[in-house]
Amino acid sequence: MTRKPKSPSPTRLTIAIEGEGLAPKDIRVRDLIELLEATASTFDALAAEKQLDKPSLSLAKITNGSARLELVSEDRAAPRLVDAFWSVVKSRGKGATPRTRRALGRLHRAAARTGGAALRIDPVNDKRGAKPLYLTAPVEEEQAKIEEATLVFARVVGVNIDVQEQGSITLRYDDGGSGEFGADLEILMRAAALIGHPVEANVTFAKGEEVRHPLNIEGIKKRKPQSSLVAAFEEARREMTAKGIVYDSTALIAADQEDEEGGVVETDRG
Repeated sequence: MTRKPKSPSPTRLTIAIEGEGLAPKDIRVRDLIELLEATASTFDALAAEKQLDKPSLSLAKITNGSARLELVSEDRAAPRLVDAFWSVVKSRGKGATPRTRRALGRLHRAAARTGGAALRIDPVNDKRGAKPLYLTAPVEEEQAKIEEATLVFARVVGVNIDVQEQGSITLRYDDGGSGEFGADLEILMRAAALIGHPVEANVTFAKGEEVRHPLNIEGIKKRKPQSSLVAAFEEARREMTAKGIVYDSTALIAADQEDEEGGVVETDRG
């Protein structure tokens, strides 16, 4: 008789709303719900940043003693995301994506509205010698700057809107990689109709010293079919990418489309 392999132990995370004599009954239901939603939003942002599946978090129990909330997840990616959550709280969001920093700021505000003195995050999985962390507001990113109206060629692979009606669109770039951008409702609806289609989008990035993070989509439209010449270039690009050689084909595609729109045709008049 063969034994079934044991399921991995669930990942647990305990957060506590500290305050003298504070108990769960002292916290308004609306404030508690916002705290839980802000926590889930932070994990969703971290999952997007780390390119992992969004975790399924459950509230295992609420106990007295600084109003402790125990969250649990059986997802495979949960340990990595809990470690990422611990790190981003410890660093106060330094170096994180703008979406993660916004979510962390929302979590900080939600914790303050509960009336507690601080939000404590207990050591992950009871690591020996580890001390609890206390959530503080994200640090200001002084070195980040905005690079506006950058045109990217990509495909829409995801559209999302959260409980706060904040929309986001995930693009997979033609030249590799992906990015999740904020968007208003009008652009969100336009992108939803373009899922799976090649698009060109005007986007903004927060640019630091070494990396740049997606911010917002200012405009998006379906890309026109490529000419046979550009299609050949794209096929060559894919072959080069497979060999580890990467180049940016954006300029080639843009130039080809300008020729098509301008109606420029060259002929051999003999």
